[in-house]
Amino acid sequence: MSSYTSRWTIADALKVHADDPTTTMPVIAQDFPTMDESVMIWDTGALRNIHGQTVTFKGWHIIWSLAVDKIDLTNADIYDEWHSRNNRAYIGYWYSRTGNGADWQWGGRPLNTSADLRPHEWSGGLVMREGTGNVVDMFYTSEADSPVNQSVPSVSSGQIFADENGVWFGGFETTTEMFSADGIHNANSQQDEYFDFRDPHPFINPADGRLYCLYESNVAGMRGDFVIGSDEQGALPPGFEVGSGAQYGAASIGIAVLADGAYKKGDFSGQNWTQLDPLVSALGVNDQMERPHIVFKDGLTYLFTISHHSTYSGNLGGPDGVYGFVSEKGLFGPYKPLNASGLVLGNPSAAPYQTYSHFVDPAGYVQAFIDTLPGVGEYPNNPATFRIGATLAPTVKIELDGDRTFLTEVHGYGQVYAQAAWPVGAAWDKRPAN
Repeated sequence: MSSYTSRWTIADALKVHADDPTTTMPVIAQDFPTMDESVMIWDTGALRNIHGQTVTFKGWHIIWSLAVDKIDLTNADIYDEWHSRNNRAYIGYWYSRTGNGADWQWGGRPLNTSADLRPHEWSGGLVMREGTGNVVDMFYTSEADSPVNQSVPSVSSGQIFADENGVWFGGFETTTEMFSADGIHNANSQQDEYFDFRDPHPFINPADGRLYCLYESNVAGMRGDFVIGSDEQGALPPGFEVGSGAQYGAASIGIAVLADGAYKKGDFSGQNWTQLDPLVSALGVNDQMERPHIVFKDGLTYLFTISHHSTYSGNLGGPDGVYGFVSEKGLFGPYKPLNASGLVLGNPSAAPYQTYSHFVDPAGYVQAFIDTLPGVGEYPNNPATFRIGATLAPTVKIELDGDRTFLTEVHGYGQVYAQAAWPVGAAWDKRPAN
């Protein structure tokens, strides 16, 4: 592994503590509103530019979500539908004048079914292409049930249109595969049958002006054969013994760089990408670091990811939520865990599954979806005692203060704030012919 790869160590993870009010999501009320009863949604992100800012388009706020259409609108089978949702997942979009959760209008699918190389569309990001009028790129994960190359970071390109009545898309008829797990910089299916390789997040690095892409991955090597050495352990207390199964925690945050000139051409094909060694390894700590994304602020580089309690290894634990790292030296680190532990915003122990898939924007606003809220009685084993969300959670704000973070504000359900407005051009004003 490259010398620049930073580590989230066992010692760091021992500092993770639930219910610290500065790093804990507020408990959500059982009577939360839903955005649309005909669809269930989870991983969500706002339209942004390649520098990471959330943007409006012609005055409209736009978000995308992973979605499934409800089969039983009475909600009688919502438990089964919710827990099998990934098998029917597609990307949908919403638009709103205010960015407020109560005002979101469902727009349907931006991608044509002709763009699907595999049965399912999983997470990524919707990004306005710089230097164009209304070209937009949907970076996403093309996913299949087969364990061989089951998830491939991909991109489909189209155009966004809007008038006073709403927002719609054109194009998105084909998909380009970006890169696959190579077994060198990240684990592939031959090394790890449970390998993760998804959630592309492209951005311009301000230090060199080049386009990079983060993605979720696992450390290259045969699953379960890793040796958890001093680099992975960190500064452990006297007498502490690494828990059994630690060698099965092998998450990493991968990174690739696009060839010079390819972005202006909109050419994201595989030969233009070079995969690099991971930015962060969680070897010995956790087996999943999903939806990695980045924020550049005050001369620091903040790297965020999401993870589950259930994917910790070696008897370690922590809440479902967003974790993060900070570098004073730029994109390639070294990184150290935020708040000493890595935990930025976790679920409260009273509602351990209430939210997930948190995404931190450059202003510190954090969006997430509501997963499952506890009810009265036995939880979580009895479906009659809890409420499934499938809608957006209240937006919260965190303050980034060097290597520390603080929860400071709570806003409305599904509230989105933009940092920039995309320019308006006359060529965008006419709806294309059907």
